[in-house]
Amino acid sequence: MHMDKSSLAYQFFRLLIVSSGVYLAFRYLLPLAFPFLLAYILMRALYPMMCFLHRKWKLPQFLSHYGTLFGFFAIVASLFLFIGWKIITQLRLFFSNFPVYRQLLESTLYQQTTRLCHCIDYYLCLENGTVYAFLEQRMSDFEQTSTKNLTTNAGKALVNCLSGSFQFFATLIILIISMIILVKEMEPLHKKFRNSSFFVPIHSVLVRLKDSGLAYLKAEGTILIINWIVCSLGLFCIHNPYFFLFGMGISIFDAFPVLGSGFIFLPWAIYAFLNREYYTAAILITTYLITLFVREFLEAKLLGKGLGLSPFFMLAAIFIGIQLFGVTGIFLGPLAIVLVRAILSLN
Repeated sequence: MHMDKSSLAYQFFRLLIVSSGVYLAFRYLLPLAFPFLLAYILMRALYPMMCFLHRKWKLPQFLSHYGTLFGFFAIVASLFLFIGWKIITQLRLFFSNFPVYRQLLESTLYQQTTRLCHCIDYYLCLENGTVYAFLEQRMSDFEQTSTKNLTTNAGKALVNCLSGSFQFFATLIILIISMIILVKEMEPLHKKFRNSSFFVPIHSVLVRLKDSGLAYLKAEGTILIINWIVCSLGLFCIHNPYFFLFGMGISIFDAFPVLGSGFIFLPWAIYAFLNREYYTAAILITTYLITLFVREFLEAKLLGKGLGLSPFFMLAAIFIGIQLFGVTGIFLGPLAIVLVRAILSLN
């Protein structure tokens, strides 16, 4: 049975097959190929510098290539050690002060809950304390159940944590070894790829992916890092002891379209203003405006017309990506749409 290529049914089934293939590739193949793919991308970025040092500065090939590579390793390792040290330091501070925060939170919740329950008792003509006693019983049952589940799953969580740590370090070692091997293999790999019969279609898809998908990842990564710095500086100015950790969390939340950092900064600034903390409110508003300007300016500068998706469809892509791939879906969702569009554009 021959199906007309211009028919709606053909286009629908083609979209369904391509989307299913991209999903399966992202779900099962990408985790396996990720360290090798990342190693190749990083080497593609570093290789022009290696060639420049070898040809222009007349450095020996061994020194220019491996010197650039190990210089890159040193910079990245120093950066990650600094970030890890700051995060661990602020996490230790948070957990050491956790009993104080818990007591303060419980006191605030008790006051507000008591007031709310009293109002419900009054309007429903119940005996004073009825709703609070019911709520207290439910909370007691919930606390017992939570404690039991936590105790039961503690061993499983520890095993998962150790397994995740092992996978991370194994992936890191494979990445480093792959990059070292690729120093000598870049040119032969390029020649084999150009002579392959798959070069034309794969190259066409990769070009489209680079122009849109990788541009999106580059733009979002740049914006995330800059806003992380901006948010951390703003929180540092109001003497927040967890400025680095909270700055990272707010910058990640800012990656969601439409929502942005305003969902955190604006209510916080209003609360500070109502408590007559005018300096804190001014710093929070200023930090939010800077992050807003950074996102609007850099997205227009780095993406141009971007992915051609409206904020509604971008939000849908990120939401579906999170549902399918977890936290990494923030990036994989839009990237999957770009890849599907690139494959469908092939004749």
